Order: sequence, then structure tokens, then C-alpha cells
Amino acid sequence: MTVLSNIKLFDGICFRDETAIAFDNGVITELGNMTTGIDMGGRMMTPGLIDLHIHGQMGEDSMRPGGVSHISATQVQFGVTSFCPTSVTNSNHAIRAFLENVRQAMTTSQGARVLGAYLEGPYLDQSLRGVHDSRFLKDPLISHYRVLVEGYEDLIIRITLAPEKTGGMSLVQYLVNQGITVSIGHSSATADETENAIHLGVSTTTHTFNAMHPLHHRQPGVLGVALTHPDIKLEFIADMVHIDPLIVELIYKVKGVEGCFYCTDSMEAAGMPDGHYRLGPSNVTVENGIARKGDRLAGSTLTMDRGLRLLVEETNIPLHDALRMGTSNPADVIGRSDLGRLLPGAKADFVLWDESLNVKATYVDGQCLYRAD
Repeated sequence: MTVLSNIKLFDGICFRDETAIAFDNGVITELGNMTTGIDMGGRMMTPGLIDLHIHGQMGEDSMRPGGVSHISATQVQFGVTSFCPTSVTNSNHAIRAFLENVRQAMTTSQGARVLGAYLEGPYLDQSLRGVHDSRFLKDPLISHYRVLVEGYEDLIIRITLAPEKTGGMSLVQYLVNQGITVSIGHSSATADETENAIHLGVSTTTHTFNAMHPLHHRQPGVLGVALTHPDIKLEFIADMVHIDPLIVELIYKVKGVEGCFYCTDSMEAAGMPDGHYRLGPSNVTVENGIARKGDRLAGSTLTMDRGLRLLVEETNIPLHDALRMGTSNPADVIGRSDLGRLLPGAKADFVLWDESLNVKATYVDGQCLYRAD
């Protein structure tokens, strides 16, 4: 058993009075006030960050061979201990190759935990597709989905779709029955269609406000329902580019801390200098840290630790709630009570921070996989 003492402990919901944590075989066994073990110098310890929406990072794309494993290795320097590699709309062949990348990374990666695959597309609305390639958009038919993921069914953690499209509501039910988190996004659904989709099991949005019709006072649509319905949690990109800090605060105040979580939606330029990059089949230009395909935003260059700092620095969201949005909340979205919290029985995945919210060390399964110089 290993004991780390002299820490300021955040358990995923709140800061605790306990100042030490014990773990064994990758699992937390005890919180207490032990003074034995390794003195961590009073550092803040939190659960590892969880990114449920990431396409790439540090020059690697999740849809390239070996890309998911490379992303896993680099994630820990940003305080991420678990993530869902995310696809973009592409051919069946390319998406199946992505699924194979995910499968291999889940067994061989040496960094952040690969939770499984997140399919963003191909079941998206044409007019709200963003930079997704229109050539490969499909109706969300159960028959197409079965062919698309055949042999990889157990890998699928989350799917974004436009439920108003032909077959959408039936596919929502089918996916929910398999335990998959279904998100509404890139969708032009009406308010009634959105409410029906939530009733059938849609439980989250995809990058709220982005790839959605603006809120209209007589046509509330996806946004109106998402902001007011108690049974759906809102994902947002925390780069303060995709949505203004005031809109981040709006989400937080309307939904409450328990009703939202943040992600990066990052592409391969995250952690890299400005230049020319790829996002799936698309060419993307990054200037001043903002990724665009033409005049459209194309993912982000955000990292999860920077997202935390931006939430604290640029909004009126307190640190404990900002931390919750990146730890226990995303874990709950995918039904993983063993992640995103520092409690007995949970995975020993945690991060040590300095006073400026820079990552000093990251542990996965109780093993220190990153330590800042």
C-alpha cells in the first residue's frame, strides 16, 4: 500500500478535511490524516481530468494509425487520466480503422486510460455539420450502424447524432439499450423532437451552442430544451473562443454545476504552434491558437488543464465547481462511478497541481506517469 500525505484534497465534488490518501493495486483504499508515507508538500490533489471529446493533440489525430496511443501518452502532461478518442464523419472504412486504433490503444497504451470510442457522426444534420465532410453524412439507421461497428460494438462509449433525421429516434433507443451515451448535436431538431429524443434516452448535448441554431424566442429548438430540461447534461468547449465566457456562466447558472461538463474538442494542433494541420479528411489552419477550416471553427487547440485555468480566470465559476466539471461530472455522463473522484474503491487516478493550476504530477492506476521538471 502507498500513502501520499500533506495534500489539499478535492474528491470530485468538494474539498475535504483529510490530508492523505492511500492506494493499493491501482485502487484508492483510504482517505485520512496520516502523516506517514510520501510528503507531497501541501499540493492540491484532484481526480484526474476526463476529456470525453478529443480528436487529436500534439501533432497526432485519433483517426490515424497509432494516433490514439500517441494521444494517450501525451494526455498525462495536461492532467488527463481518461479520455474518449473521437472520430469525425468519414467513410465506413475510415471509421472502422479508427475503431481498430481504439481497440489496440485500449490494450497497449502507456498513458491516460482509453475509455472507448466516441463517434461524432456520420449521423449529422447537413446544414449544421460544421467542418464534417458532407459526402459521408448518413441517415441514422440501425441497419447502417450495425454494419459500421460490426465487431467493435463493445468499444462504443458515446455517439452524437441528429435524432430528427430518418431513423434517428429508433437508433437512439437501440443505442441507449446497449448502454451507450447518446448526445444530441449538429442537429436542427425542433423543441418537440428534442424533448422526444430526451424521453427516449438522449442524455447530453455536444458542444452546446456550437453547431446548433441560435436560441429563438418562438422556436426554442435544441438549445431551448437543453437549457431547461432536467434530464440532459450540457457539454461545452472551455476555450472561451467557441462560446463567450458569459455564455459559459449562463450554462453554469441555468443548469447548475451538476448539469454541465467541459471538454476540449481538440484537434492535432493542441499543444502545437500555429500552422497547417488536418482534422480527419479536412485541412485546417491555426492562427493565434484558433483552428479554422475556411471561416468555420474546426475543433480547438485547448488542453483540459488550460480549460480549467480559463474557467477560473475568465468566469465567475469557483474552483471546486470548475474541477467538478472536468472530473466527476464527465465520469457520471458515461456511468463510470470508479473514475473522476478520490474515494475508497475508485481508480487511483489523480493529479497534483501548483498554486497557478499547473500540472505537477499525474498518476494513472497509482503509477506516476508524468512529473513536471
